[in-house]
Amino acid sequence: MPSQSTYDVIIIGGGPAGLTCAIFLGRYQRNVLLIDGGKPRNYAARAVHGFLGMHGIAPQELRARGRAEAEEAGVELCECTAERVERVGDIFEVHTSAGRFCARRVVLAYGVRDKLPDIPRVEEFFGASVFHCPDCDGYEVRGKRVGVIGWGKRVVGLSLKLLQWSDELTIFTHGHERDFSKEETSKLLAEQINVKEERVIELLGDDGIVRAAVLATGERVDVDALFFSCGVERSCLLAENLGCEVETETPNIVVDETRQTTLEGVYAVGDLVPGAQLAITSAADGAIAAIAINKSLLPPSRRV
Repeated sequence: MPSQSTYDVIIIGGGPAGLTCAIFLGRYQRNVLLIDGGKPRNYAARAVHGFLGMHGIAPQELRARGRAEAEEAGVELCECTAERVERVGDIFEVHTSAGRFCARRVVLAYGVRDKLPDIPRVEEFFGASVFHCPDCDGYEVRGKRVGVIGWGKRVVGLSLKLLQWSDELTIFTHGHERDFSKEETSKLLAEQINVKEERVIELLGDDGIVRAAVLATGERVDVDALFFSCGVERSCLLAENLGCEVETETPNIVVDETRQTTLEGVYAVGDLVPGAQLAITSAADGAIAAIAINKSLLPPSRRV
């Protein structure tokens, strides 16, 4: 059970962003509490890609190493869920499933959730051959037959990006009306990217590897991997309820260059803020915020 009466910093979320922030603040000898509910965005992924020196590491292993490093630096960990945050004078009260804790600064690192397409068995393949991030997993599908699920502008951009690794692409709008402009449609035609508008009623495959998508017409489209773009949302409403400004068209929380939100003393990092959504960039966010937070906690006599 956490022991400090008032922490310097409470971090909500224990992914690469939150853990890196915690490690740096612990090394600054700050009293830090990290709250982690235990289900990160990449819970289904088999490996983390593009993380310098850790390429291919299992997400659970990266998290375990990060937690061990944080504890070694003096960070306290609490496996619980943050339910609400309130500002009381110069202090923030964080109400959780394990009780109420107080801190001078708060870091929001709870991330976002991807909306999975409503297709039977998709969860079974998610993370092994069904992906949402081309920057993370595009290289792994090079030369393969790739399906892309979605119906808006974002799926056009995703499909065109995947051409870097595969020239056998099929878009599945899954029964939704195409929301493509004429220019976007022309680009798809020019690259010979086929569009199937029927619902996908079944995925075929085994051991996490998808082999085909079956359409409502009975047509079977062979694929070796699927990407999807069906929407992303913040994992909870803590930022909005606290009074931080958020964007309406994206899941982003508005922050400045130090990752401070529009509410002084509250920071946001990782997939919650604009920029690339990678484990390595999330970790960088955590470090950037930690440096700024430590400086903000210094007395004026020690700042120049």
